[in-house]
Amino acid sequence: MAKNKPSQGARKTETLTLRLDPKVKMMIELISRIRRQSITGVVEAAIEEIAFDLDAPFYFDGETEKWSLSSAVSEVWSTDESERFINMCFHLPSLLTYEEQRIWETIKASPFFFATEESTVATLFTVEGKGRLDRVTIRRWWSDLLGHVDEFRDSRTIVPFEPKG
Repeated sequence: MAKNKPSQGARKTETLTLRLDPKVKMMIELISRIRRQSITGVVEAAIEEIAFDLDAPFYFDGETEKWSLSSAVSEVWSTDESERFINMCFHLPSLLTYEEQRIWETIKASPFFFATEESTVATLFTVEGKGRLDRVTIRRWWSDLLGHVDEFRDSRTIVPFEPKG
């Protein structure tokens, strides 16, 4: 997942730095001239076209189906990073990176994040054998959770999260 610099907060766009073969860079520049688009517009259009045609292993209603990546992202997307992460864990679990798997396993190992009778917004999804997650609690403690996972990144086992203080 793309990260903002801490002092920048949430932004409407993200910056991406690429190393390209000079020939490919020239092609992008020429496409942008022909289409009268910015280089960013050319790259975005190309990625959206690929995403429309690319199959993603989307887990839905107890089964893994093939959805276009574009449709999968539409289902998973949220402007809230914690919500987007949870949606990805439930719908695209096979695409999680190692670091994302550590966060997900920490959440699942932490009773603190599961819905109770007092929970106001539980996930629509159930973690097998444990119940639904409390979205509000995850959102509230998201930064602390990421710090906790980073702190224990070298641990050979998952260390459940418990709030401090």
